[in-house]
Parts: sequence; structure tokens; C-alpha cells
Amino acid sequence: MIARVVRATARSEHEARAMVARWRDQIGPLERSQPGFRGGVVLREGPDLLAVSCWDDPTAGAALDPRSVTMARTAFADLLAKPLSCRLRTL
Repeated sequence: MIARVVRATARSEHEARAMVARWRDQIGPLERSQPGFRGGVVLREGPDLLAVSCWDDPTAGAALDPRSVTMARTAFADLLAKPLSCRLRTL
């Protein structure tokens, strides 16, 4: 199984809530359409966000990562205090 972990810090708690909603609307459907998708979660504490997504096919997550992170950076750049960071990890 492979997990992708994306971490970000929004400029405010309000903008963090907006990021969570947009992540679920824009990134979530893209992830769920990939083969082997097992699940994902977006967590928020104050302005800090953590999104974790898992696939049982390592190639699916790796193939998706460049598209979704590019999309996320574009879609969320106006809300960020610190840039998104992303890490893929085999579990």
C-alpha cells in the first residue's frame, strides 16, 4: 500500500476550513477515480491541514501525485501561508 501525505498551513483558520471544503470537492473525486484507491482523510487543526490518501496499487498513487499536487497548488495558492508539501510513502 502507498500513502500520500500532504501538509499545508493556511493564512487563517477560516481559510483552512475553505481549503478542506475545496480539497474534498476538487481533489477527492480525482483520487477516488484512481484504481486501487482505499481511502483518504483531510484533517484540520486551526490553520494547519493534513491530507492522507492511500492506494493498494503503488503505481496508482504515484501516477496521480503530480496531477493532484499541481492542481492543489494552483487551486489553493491564495489561501496558503506556507506552501504545500507532499510525501509518498510505501506502507
